[in-house]
Amino acid sequence: MSKKITIGYVPYSKDLSHPGDRRRVGIINDSSTFNLEVGSPLDSELLVLSGASNLNYWIKQTNKPVILDIVDGYLGERPSLLQDALRNLVRASNRSSNFSALTYSRALKRACTDASAVIVASPEQAEQVLKFNKNVFVILDDHSELDFGQKLRADSISQASEEKCIFWEGFGYTIKHFKIIAPYLDKFLLENKFKLVLLTNITFPRWGGYIGKIDTGRAIKRLFPLSYKKIEIIPWTLNKVIEKASQSNFAIIPVDTTDKFADLKPENKLMSMWHLGLPTLFSNTKAYQRVADEVGISSMCIKQDDWEIALRNLELSEIRDSMPKAINYINEYHTRKILLEKWEKVFETVLANNV
Repeated sequence: MSKKITIGYVPYSKDLSHPGDRRRVGIINDSSTFNLEVGSPLDSELLVLSGASNLNYWIKQTNKPVILDIVDGYLGERPSLLQDALRNLVRASNRSSNFSALTYSRALKRACTDASAVIVASPEQAEQVLKFNKNVFVILDDHSELDFGQKLRADSISQASEEKCIFWEGFGYTIKHFKIIAPYLDKFLLENKFKLVLLTNITFPRWGGYIGKIDTGRAIKRLFPLSYKKIEIIPWTLNKVIEKASQSNFAIIPVDTTDKFADLKPENKLMSMWHLGLPTLFSNTKAYQRVADEVGISSMCIKQDDWEIALRNLELSEIRDSMPKAINYINEYHTRKILLEKWEKVFETVLANNV
């Protein structure tokens, strides 16, 4: 057996347990050609940098090809100078940027220019990065760890219960997107036999993902003053996500599309809901609208001003009927095998270009 090619990786977490690791480049642990090295990443044939890396620092430390794995649309956001500088200050304090860059956009653009290639998570993000690097590849997250949810859901008898359930999961700082539908959803929960289950952090940082603390329960009570007693907040674990999704009637993904950073998010969360076998109503972000059009379920993709109508005219049968098309889509384009092949192809291409 030939020796595997070592890929150095600067991760979010040393054990690769962080979702930014295990759902992305961590998939290479299944490869017969490559293996990851996180302990001594510079001792490798190629270096991959996660979004938690001090990108420009690591690029200077190696003479090997460098690939950036960027899953957020920072380059399309157009933040104010103050916001950009503060973001860089916070990230530099956390050792994921350089004080000398002054703004995070400047640091990121420099890193994209100097890297051998950049991996992003959507075609919309790729358009922004192509201005700085011609070698841009699109790879979504791997959500195969959620696939058992489809079987559990099929075996579940919970949907026969009198109270129905709406499902949502995500980091606490994304709860802010409920603001666009809170008045309508608050009324809907109060007047119907539905509860809302949130799989998230009990507390989360107030600024920059690192500073301050917000109590999730209090934030939800402010958003849903009428129906907060019908909302259950459950600490996020993989097993709980699968369990609660299997007991839910449908999922919901509200996104404030006026937020340019959020509007450039890839379709990862939607794919995760479909891997769980969960019918989903979702906002019309750029990526979600593209996928809805490709799959042929545009009625599930809700414009910012149409959430009130969507909730008022809710038909569970229509939402459920969207799932066969969604399952076919992930089986054709979004399996672990397909994603692994994409990672391997990127590494092979970059190494061949740097011989």
